[in-house]
Amino acid sequence: MAKNQTPIDSVRASRDGHEFHEAWTARKALQLLILKDNLVGIAVEGLHPADQTDAASETVEIADLVLYYGKRPTFHNADDVKIIQFEYSISNKDNDFRASHAKKTVAKFAAAYLDHKKRYGANKVRDKLGFELITNRPIYPALEQAIACIADREPLSGEVKKQAQQFKAASGLDDRTLVEFAGKCIFTGLAGSLTDTKRDLSRTLVDWSATSDAVAGARLGALRQMVRDKAGYAGVAQW
Repeated sequence: MAKNQTPIDSVRASRDGHEFHEAWTARKALQLLILKDNLVGIAVEGLHPADQTDAASETVEIADLVLYYGKRPTFHNADDVKIIQFEYSISNKDNDFRASHAKKTVAKFAAAYLDHKKRYGANKVRDKLGFELITNRPIYPALEQAIACIADREPLSGEVKKQAQQFKAASGLDDRTLVEFAGKCIFTGLAGSLTDTKRDLSRTLVDWSATSDAVAGARLGALRQMVRDKAGYAGVAQW
């Protein structure tokens, strides 16, 4: 470690990760007020209760956030469903996010994908289900290209091939199943810092309510508390 580098407090870093999740979710929840992109429901730390009853544990564990688009917030009634996992890091915020860093997430995304096919059928999963990993780190370009090449059945070589091999190994899927699965995966990097996310959310509240920053700050706190409540035992993990 460099002499002038401040050690990372693991407890504080973990707390910041949770707060980033809360703030990002709260900002997304504002879309429910204006029906943007046909978003009709959000589940926090799990699926809609109707979907979660018979879900595999890997499916529930990987679902930091589930977005439901269409008619109603259940898999049967939604037009599109996106399962989201957050990866937030302070110490590695400037380092590329590679396939090796996504092993656990890819494995659980794949398990959730197979679980949904088993419960709802291949056609509905093909039409509706998607996955997104959101991180404050930059995504390694070769990893992005590898996922795209797998989905499009394009030739692989060099570093892209290495990333593709790691992605496949983490998924545990055969070649045919892997193609469809890769086409459902999006990795979004540089999602901003905790401070940026809080600032954007507070600014949006000010713009929408034509009120002061102090009042917006109070509303921001209330909105984030609602996210915590919905993620906890007292909540039903569904908006």
